[in-house]
Amino acid sequence: MKFFPYLMSHYPTPEYFAEVLDLTAQYADTIEIGIPFSDPVADGPVIQRAAAEVLARGFRIESVFRALQGRARVPVAIMTYANPVLAYGRGEFLRACRECEVKFLIVPDVPMEESAEWRDEARQAGVSWISFVSLLTRADRVKRIASTAEGFIYLLSLTGITGASIHGVEAIRQKAMEIRQHTNVPIALGFGIKSAKDAEPFLNGIDAFIVGSKIIELLGAGDLKELENFYKEFTK
Repeated sequence: MKFFPYLMSHYPTPEYFAEVLDLTAQYADTIEIGIPFSDPVADGPVIQRAAAEVLARGFRIESVFRALQGRARVPVAIMTYANPVLAYGRGEFLRACRECEVKFLIVPDVPMEESAEWRDEARQAGVSWISFVSLLTRADRVKRIASTAEGFIYLLSLTGITGASIHGVEAIRQKAMEIRQHTNVPIALGFGIKSAKDAEPFLNGIDAFIVGSKIIELLGAGDLKELENFYKEFTK
């Protein structure tokens, strides 16, 4: 299985983040880096608190790109929201992504119906636009999403926010099978994955697993060794 760990940019501190990024690259197949935002509709309380701490120190988006310069050892996905990108300038943001060799862009509050310009501009910058499918996504909509999917499809394991626990294993398997009928783009399962054991029921249908809240909890505790132990356990 492929491992997509999530890091909050500059958490717990800018200096520590650089060290965490280098450590994570040793174990990750792709690193998802969140840009802190004051109104994160998809993030659970653990990630929201981390974002608030970073924002309170006077965070600026360009600091993300500075941190990534020369560190593209594995593919990077940027996870953000529409407002920060638009405030920065979408074209400028995507040019910075290209310069830092960012491979994927995740913007959960841009619905499929409004994503065409985002996707086209991202593609011109060499960045894949990531689409979401939830357990509640209708069959006709799954087909439409799959028809334009690139990079990977982000399958939500639950209908709430990040950090909750997974229920309905069979429903997730069925949704993955439904997606696979329409595309060969990899499927990454996120929300609620906290351990390798959580991933085990899905190894035959899911290509990658996104882990966020658990990693942020470990970072908040300030023990890099425990974080490395978690990475080793998840990827063994």
